Amino acid sequence: MNQPTNRDWANLYQSAMMFKEAAPWDWVHNDTLFAVENPDDGEVSYCSILGSGGEEFGLGMFIGDKGYESHLRVMGGEIDPADYFEIMMMSRSITMFLTDREDLEKRDRDVIRSLGLRFRGRNAWPLFRSQQPGYAPWFLEEGEAVFLTTAIRQALVMAEEIRNGRLDLLKGSPDNLVLTRYCHGGNWGGEWRNTPVLSPNDQACAESIDTAKEAELYLLQNRGREHSGVWELDIFMLPVPIGMAAEKPYFPICFLVVDCRLGLIVGANLTEPWITFSEKQEELIRIFGKAKQLPGEVRVKSDKVRRILEPITGVLGIKLRVTSVPSLEEAKAGLLEQFA
Repeated sequence: MNQPTNRDWANLYQSAMMFKEAAPWDWVHNDTLFAVENPDDGEVSYCSILGSGGEEFGLGMFIGDKGYESHLRVMGGEIDPADYFEIMMMSRSITMFLTDREDLEKRDRDVIRSLGLRFRGRNAWPLFRSQQPGYAPWFLEEGEAVFLTTAIRQALVMAEEIRNGRLDLLKGSPDNLVLTRYCHGGNWGGEWRNTPVLSPNDQACAESIDTAKEAELYLLQNRGREHSGVWELDIFMLPVPIGMAAEKPYFPICFLVVDCRLGLIVGANLTEPWITFSEKQEELIRIFGKAKQLPGEVRVKSDKVRRILEPITGVLGIKLRVTSVPSLEEAKAGLLEQFA
């Protein structure tokens, strides 16, 4: 990982101070979207100025097509609150927040001190973070610091044009267009571009199981034991980062299964967050394979989990229901308390 140079940091903090002084959130709403193309690699970031709600102040950058999709789902209120954390943590983004001193870590304060800068008061301290899919928000790399500096300055240009009435970012919305700032020949300009075409995610389209897994399930089915009891099952991102202190930590995916009749946890397995749909099915098959007895029914609380599990329970002849899972929620609360 290449660390930002002192010059990179100086440019970034100078841009952040200009942003705070301009306070563009006074006339640009949170849901006003624009894009900035990275001059170095052509990657597009979909940006919004934060602060019109009076809670968080700064600039949010969602990177690439998947970043755009995450932004769209968040602003459209399409995300189930239970899935919000995982969706945000699996998105790629870069953010600048204007926050309080106690929100900074020692590494942030060391950079500020090395530049000879001073900030005072609430929402006065710039905080920069990078979000890579599955990882906890982390310190910026060199290229991210440079791109964030560029995006802040282009945001100020667009905000000033909006304030002077020369630009209306909402006019492109009906045609699925977003105004994109780009650099050509050293000069910056803007043009209306089509927004990315959204594709279904793997949970929405993969509802089958491969031959090898199916054969393994038939072996489980033929163990000769009668199915009995009810399990409650969920797959969720655990909001507890894992990793060494000096490394970038990640948020694991937890597979939690509870036997309702016995009140016992059948399985509580952790995996890396970027495993595929098929690998999630493999993890579930391992849980079923280790169980002393297969259940007659499995209950889940979401269609997302149902789609992963349905091909497995179908082969095993187990009833699958989408309903409330109170025993699992109690076990989940205990698990989170233990990790905390």
